[in-house]
Formats: sequence, structure tokens, C-alpha cells
Amino acid sequence: MSYYLILDIGTTIVKAFAYSPDGNILKRIERRAPILFPEPGYVEQDPEKLWEMVQDVSLEIFNEFGKPLAVGITNQRASTIVWDKRSGESLYNMITWQDMRAADIAREYNRKASLRLARGIGKLVSLFIKRSKSKRLVYLLTLADFKFGPNQPIIHLRWLFDNIEDIYKKAAKGELAFGTIDSWIIWKMTGKHVTDYTNASATGIFDPFFMKWSDRLTKMLGIPKSILPELIDNMGFLGEVRFLDNAPLTAVIADQQASLFSAGGLKEGTVKMTNGTGTFIDINVGSIPQPARFGTYPLVALKVGEVVRYLLEGIVQSTGSAVEWLVSIGIIKNPEEASSLAYESESEDIIFIPSLAGLGTPYWDPEAKGLIYGITRGSKREDIVKGLLDGIAVRCAQVINILEDATGISIEEIIADGNASRNDYMLQAIADFSGKKILRVRNLEGTSRGTFLLTKGGLEKHDIRHVHRQPVIDKVFTPQKKRQMTEWQKFIEFVTKK
Repeated sequence: MSYYLILDIGTTIVKAFAYSPDGNILKRIERRAPILFPEPGYVEQDPEKLWEMVQDVSLEIFNEFGKPLAVGITNQRASTIVWDKRSGESLYNMITWQDMRAADIAREYNRKASLRLARGIGKLVSLFIKRSKSKRLVYLLTLADFKFGPNQPIIHLRWLFDNIEDIYKKAAKGELAFGTIDSWIIWKMTGKHVTDYTNASATGIFDPFFMKWSDRLTKMLGIPKSILPELIDNMGFLGEVRFLDNAPLTAVIADQQASLFSAGGLKEGTVKMTNGTGTFIDINVGSIPQPARFGTYPLVALKVGEVVRYLLEGIVQSTGSAVEWLVSIGIIKNPEEASSLAYESESEDIIFIPSLAGLGTPYWDPEAKGLIYGITRGSKREDIVKGLLDGIAVRCAQVINILEDATGISIEEIIADGNASRNDYMLQAIADFSGKKILRVRNLEGTSRGTFLLTKGGLEKHDIRHVHRQPVIDKVFTPQKKRQMTEWQKFIEFVTKK
């Protein structure tokens, strides 16, 4: 049967899809990826086992449907893998994007005099200029708020060099390869050491304004450029997958960028909201990057040939994971129960700040703790569930408002995907708190769908401008009442140190 094999390699789940040429999912297979917590703040995965899982799910589809027309890869970003260039063996567990072990290193580099000077220049420029179409000016504006994050690969690499002697020695000798998940999997599939621009832009090593590995940052942190992968486009002939009868690999793209492409292709102003473990809200800002402001950050949304698109992104750290917490402590039986229970609640008294994994945009406080306020003897479990979903909705609405302020783009509607978007109550609450129309797509697997469109386009050698197809909308959530966030804001400020 003719089909496209799409691999979606997430933080906790590895998925393989067989997509028909007309875009229908013929089969979906998933495996849960084990997470390792060797010490407090450490979050790792075994890269060799991850590769085995990718092979297993791929071969299960291959054995049923035969050789795919082409293969596409989408993956969670900003995880760090290092391996020996000669043997191809990983040298340390993959350090995931959730890992906070290098917080002290990030703080140390953020205090460097050179960075303080750069931030001062950026702030001075921002007094006179708020937005610009000049990449150089946008670069200067971004410096005003530039900080290293404790979970960026550039900081995790520095931790590895400081703490694992063999890794530093191999880097110095030119024997080390670094990559994010896409690099590791493509190396295993094809033998090539490459990464695409969307994944590169999430490493903290990449300069999205001039589309190259940053000379300044690699020099500042002592990272040899010899360990960095070659940069490649998101679509085209990228190699042959050896264990799948040399099927062509024709697309690779980071997961949130794939979802954004599924939502609107190249269209500037497209906004998508992926509700999964957390919530990632992204806006396509067009062909000129926007400065990082209010806790957002610029990333490459897509690059194919001369066509480049950028995005700004904001993150809510806990969404599906917060609902799963309700399951784990016995308040609800399964995530599907949350929406109906919330609709049963008549209480407006409970304020639940869902900072169960810290606070993301705009606070970026990894140590913020969750908070529940307003419980009385008469509080019921449905009230707690409603409070949590409202809390998630408030955080999403905050991020949406921030993206509007940061870009100057008026947001009218938002495409929602991700498995947590099945929750009707939560999407309606986001619409009410934000005042925006939320459009839930029928195929909630936006990351795989976006990757499928690129994979097919790469095989058929289409112009990227003609690859996109609009997603089918399942349900529209229109604001029913304007809900205020003032009280919620007070408690959010209480739980964060910033």
C-alpha cells in the first residue's frame, strides 16, 4: 500500500504514523519512552533505547504496509545527545529539555560582563525603537532581554564538558558529535551528521538572525564548532533510511514548528496552540524575526531554499501533566473525565495556579510551586477540577496577550491541537479568558500532519508555497463571556519570585 511513514518522537511517547497520500491516518503506533531521574533536577533518557523504539515502531508499520514512499521526522526540541563520531555510540544519557542540573552554569554566564554590556546596548536601542524590519536592529533589540536558560543544549553541553572528562577530551580531538534528537536519529538512519534549522534554533547555539551557528556564543562557552551538525532545510531529499529498504527521508522539522505549519503553512499571523504535556503557543511572524520580548523567544518556523519563516513562542509548563496529576492522586479516574466534571461545578471560588513544573512565559521561574486557594469544607472534587482547568486557561490567555504585545499582531483566532485539546471545558475557558476564538482541528496530531505535508512535498519536489493544505476544523469555541484575570494574576505573582 502507498503510504508515508511519519515519526513523531516526543518527550514521553514515540509515535509512528502511516499516512495515505491524501492525508488520512491509516495506522498509528506508539510506545511510551522511559524517563530517568538519576538525581533531583536531572531528567534523562537512554538514546540507544530511544533509537530502538524508533526502529520498532517503524518496522511494525513497514512489515504491515511495505516500503514507504518517503519518511518524515518530527521531534521534541532542545534535548542534548553526544556520541563518538567513529563508533557511533552515545557517550552519555540524553539530557532532556526538562533537565535543570545546569542552572548554576546559566546564572554564571548570565552574569558575565560581556552579556551585561550587550543587554545594556539592547535596552538603550529599545528606548528609541520598538520594532524594525532590519535584522541587525532586531538582533540588538533581542539583546535587551537575552539570557541563557538552564535547560538549553548550549548550557547542557557546558555541563558535560565540565563534569565528564572523556567527553571534553573527545571534543578537543574532533571526535565528538553533538545533536538534538533529529540529529541522533538521522545519524542512525543515514550516517549523516545534520540538523534542520528549526531544531538548531532551539539549542541556544544558533543565530536565527543570520541563520548560522553563533560565533560569539560558541566562543563564549568554549564549544568547538567541529562537534556541531551541518544545517539542512526542512524539506527535500535528506538521505536514505537504511533499515527501511533505503526509503527516502524527505522532511525533518521540530514538533511545534510542524504543528504551526499544519495550522497555517507560510501565512504570517497564524497562531496555533498545542495542548499536550504543556501548552506551546506559537505565532508565525513572517520573514523577519521579531525581538525576544516579555519572556518570548524567536525561533525559525521553517526554511526551505530561500523561503524562511520565523515565529515567537510562549509556553505554559503544565497542561496535560497537571490533569494527569489529578488522576495520580485519585481526584479523577482519567483525563477524559475532567471536562464533564468541570461543567458540573457551580463554584467560582477556587483559584488553582498550575505551576506544577515551574512557570513558563513570561516568568521563567523553574522553582515556582503550584497553589490552590479558596477551598472550604463545602468544596467538591468537581470544583478542584474546574479550578485547575481555569488556571490553565488563565495562563494560556496570559501568553496569548503577551504574543500580541510582543508582535503587534492582532490575534483573532487560534488553531488548537494536541491530545489535551479534547477537553471542551478548557478550550471554552481559554476563549472566555482571552476573548479569542479557539478552533479545534479534527486531526489533533498537528505535528505529524505538518510533517506529512512536508514529507509529501519533498518527495514530489513541490515548491514550498504550494505544499500546505488547510486542516479540517472539528469545533469552534467562541467567547461566551469575558472572564477577568485580575484575581488570578495576584496569586501568580505570589508563587513566582520574579
